[in-house]
Amino acid sequence: MADLRDLTVPLLDKLARECHIKLKRSDTKKEKIAKIKDAQIDQEYLHMVISKYASKRKTSKKITSDEISELKGRIRLLEDQVKFLMSKISFSEIELSEEENRDIITITSDLGDLKRFIKSIITPGESITIDELIEIKELQKIPLITLKHVIYDLIEEKVFEVVDGKSRQKFGGTIGVLIRK
Repeated sequence: MADLRDLTVPLLDKLARECHIKLKRSDTKKEKIAKIKDAQIDQEYLHMVISKYASKRKTSKKITSDEISELKGRIRLLEDQVKFLMSKISFSEIELSEEENRDIITITSDLGDLKRFIKSIITPGESITIDELIEIKELQKIPLITLKHVIYDLIEEKVFEVVDGKSRQKFGGTIGVLIRK
């Protein structure tokens, strides 16, 4: 047989409302149980209501295997959509045009083209901060991690010399200004 102590406070509140017992929100669980027991309620009716609310407490919201299968299917759909979108981003069109003796690149994910573009916008002896590099309109669509890889490659190829300069953003914590050799 269920007891009032087995019920949670919200279930005690519902039981009290059903039995037309006024409880204060500030009452503790012990006080609420005492008020319910002190109320002049038929014991059979009280036990029936207690059993009703005790069964509500015991029924847990278990996810059925059908719901799990549905969720797995929805996750697979989302994964496929993400893969599709990533493939659209990865294989973007490349357009190079001649403007003021510099190649302009619209968007690319090819590291070779990015290296060529960065070399073309910075003439030998010229310097550029990482902030300025990131602000270049054509490079803003390139993921930052890809841009970092390209810069690291160009440094290894001795195309750029690294100088610690005034740049809000730095690659690797130290690369702030690049000087073209």
